[in-house]
Amino acid sequence: MAWTHRDRIMAALNHEEPDRVPIDFGGAEFTSITLPAYERLKKHLGIDHETEVMSIIHSVAHPHEEMLRRFDVDTRNVQPGGYEGGHQEWIDTNTYVDIFDVLWKRTERSIDQHFLHKDGPFYEGVMTIEAIEAFDWPDPDNPGLVKGVKERVQEIMEQGDHAVCLYLPGGVVHRGYAMRGFEPYLKDLYKNREAWCLLMDKLTDFWVGTAERMIEAAGPENIDIVYFGEDLGTQEGCMFDPENIYAKYIKPRHRRMVETVKSRADVKICYHCCGSAYPFIEHLIDIGIDALNPVQVTARDMEPAGLKEAFGDRMTFWGGINTQQILPFGTPEEVRAETRRIIDVLGKGGGYILNTVHNIQPEVPPENIVAMFDEGLSHSYGKAA
Repeated sequence: MAWTHRDRIMAALNHEEPDRVPIDFGGAEFTSITLPAYERLKKHLGIDHETEVMSIIHSVAHPHEEMLRRFDVDTRNVQPGGYEGGHQEWIDTNTYVDIFDVLWKRTERSIDQHFLHKDGPFYEGVMTIEAIEAFDWPDPDNPGLVKGVKERVQEIMEQGDHAVCLYLPGGVVHRGYAMRGFEPYLKDLYKNREAWCLLMDKLTDFWVGTAERMIEAAGPENIDIVYFGEDLGTQEGCMFDPENIYAKYIKPRHRRMVETVKSRADVKICYHCCGSAYPFIEHLIDIGIDALNPVQVTARDMEPAGLKEAFGDRMTFWGGINTQQILPFGTPEEVRAETRRIIDVLGKGGGYILNTVHNIQPEVPPENIVAMFDEGLSHSYGKAA
């Protein structure tokens, strides 16, 4: 058979071996490349085009079609447009207030100059039920969110048979601690649980409403993957108790999100969770998650062979190429060897999509990026093309 890009991705998500390992680059905000690294990659490859920003807050590029074709990338990204009217503003070039009234400031000393949340509507004092109810919540019916979505899907379909990845940012954890402040948010888990749960419900309402409208605008028959997520782990362990906190309080909100999507479109869902995700994978499988990204292989219990043995027949792994050590500091030959190792372990029998552990960082040499993707392109599963 002649494998299409979509065939390749869907085979991996169905735990089947395609002709070669499927490749993602920029299918979502956390599977892309930081702006400085992208500029260096463009120069290295002699590719000249204006860089489109996928996320200002995270300082990442939306890879150009020419770049995607260079690496024969199998995914294409669709995501919400900008919120129209009110709710957000630029204070200066380094300071931004988003639609949830969170103040973001650019980290000017950082090489990639991404933004960090510095203030929000519930930072001070006790977060009360009354304050949450009184907050001017953004509207999921805002027309800006779906602006250009139909046209983007049509553009993807005209360019070839690629897997359409609908990225839906936010959720209940990332946005929750941005609005409340990280430390108070974690304290509220135990000391102010009623308000904390209401905050999650309000955020779930917005996410679900946005998802419904995005799917409708894109056309449910045109979407292959919905990508969302938020971190539950750290490098050394869990951010939340898997049973007493995640399973009882966060998981029901995640289940609602997943069920909303799957009731409206026949899609696979990829969930993003940095750090040590191992203790949560059974829960994610239980609510209907099909793939895990970014597979942070240097975090506790995230060794690829162990993941594949425990979950490989039920969870597709999306990522896994080490951005903490091998990609930034290894040679191209070492990058190729590590890429082969990850494909051989996580891709055996299908169930693996090639991508880095989170976005490609500024210090990664362009030669190493090319080595990773080119190694993926050369890796055949031994089936006829």
